[in-house]
Amino acid sequence: MKEVFSQLITDLHAEVLPRPIPRAVCLKKLPQMVRKAHIFVGMRRSGKTWVMYQHMQSLIASGVDKRNILYLNFEDDLLSSMRVSDFQSILDAYFILYPDLILSNDLHFFFDEIHEVNGWEKFIRRLLDKEKMEIYISGSSAKLLSKEIASSLRGRTIVYEIFPFSFAEFLRSKGIEYSVNTSTKQKARIVHYSKEFLMFGGFPETISIEKSFFIQLLQGYVNTVIYRDIIERYNIGNISIVHEFIVYCLQNSVSLLSLHKVYQRFKSQKKSVGKALLYELIGYLEDVYCIFSVPLYTYSFNKRSLNPKKIYAVDQGLITAYTIKPEFEYAARLENAVFCALRRKRENIFYYKTKTGYEIDFVVTLSSGKNILIQVCTNMKNSETSKREIRALTAGMEELNIKEATIVTTDEERIINDNNKLIHCVPYWKWVLRE
Repeated sequence: MKEVFSQLITDLHAEVLPRPIPRAVCLKKLPQMVRKAHIFVGMRRSGKTWVMYQHMQSLIASGVDKRNILYLNFEDDLLSSMRVSDFQSILDAYFILYPDLILSNDLHFFFDEIHEVNGWEKFIRRLLDKEKMEIYISGSSAKLLSKEIASSLRGRTIVYEIFPFSFAEFLRSKGIEYSVNTSTKQKARIVHYSKEFLMFGGFPETISIEKSFFIQLLQGYVNTVIYRDIIERYNIGNISIVHEFIVYCLQNSVSLLSLHKVYQRFKSQKKSVGKALLYELIGYLEDVYCIFSVPLYTYSFNKRSLNPKKIYAVDQGLITAYTIKPEFEYAARLENAVFCALRRKRENIFYYKTKTGYEIDFVVTLSSGKNILIQVCTNMKNSETSKREIRALTAGMEELNIKEATIVTTDEERIINDNNKLIHCVPYWKWVLRE
């Protein structure tokens, strides 16, 4: 294998590195005495490999010699027969090529899909313990879950979640930058692209493909998650139930999910499935960053556990790819997009029910302990809709002692003062670029 690694390293340094669309992923600079591996996790096709290439480009731009960078993709067919004993050959091949770098403190090794080789953890631990290079790892969710990485590498990691493009990244892919001084014409383009983003989402490959292939592409992503990340990984035999359940979740994104009702639905169709499997499937889908669940905001653990959770897709494009309710999908995509923007930066996200039974889409608890309330509404121009949303928010603000809240809308912008409670109505495109 030493000759194979030598050829791959030589080829890497002879080729021009890909220059991906910049992602908003900032890698932490660690003190020299701190040894941790940088790990990229996220749903398939979210752009983990391209984040690696982006960091390589950044290193080179900062003055790092390209020879100091090693990148290996373990899905390369040349490495298909690799065993754990071959890992040492990577170091042997590299330092035979570059003996002057043996004592260097400025080496950067990137390992893509390293989980394809059983026992990879021991090799990475040895590098962290005995070598000096910076280590970067990415892999499919099927075999490189963040919680398993933490266990395998015993806390020697920094994990970065990689999501599909944010709206700002999506605009950047179109060559558009936004600032407070953006011209009226530029704002019109941003509004136009916000509609496209809400429809098709931000998976990187969807940016440049013909939209006629969009549904086929995204359903292909989900099928890969179903078969490789769920069925193969957990050795589940009931394939049709798994597929139907996941599609059901995507078709009902932004809704409350009652697993008891889903169980009864399968039962009425005379399909054999246990409740335990349904609970497990939700956990699996969250592990692989396909679907997220949002619990009720309450101090009571029992109430939070007993109440159904709201579910959201990792990208609103998945709603379009699986929609069966066109009249509902625009509102669903907008709310899902707001959730995705929140989840990129925060994990303490809840929904809220007032004492009078009104529902508020999001309660976000900040690190300071402060709560913010966000409601999502496509059309605040309708007086009845406007009254309903304001009534819900003001009730929640009163109960949670909050003075200001936000309604994310399609295109309306105004401030509502209701008994000294300020509600900011903000168009999605403007809210998400500020978020």
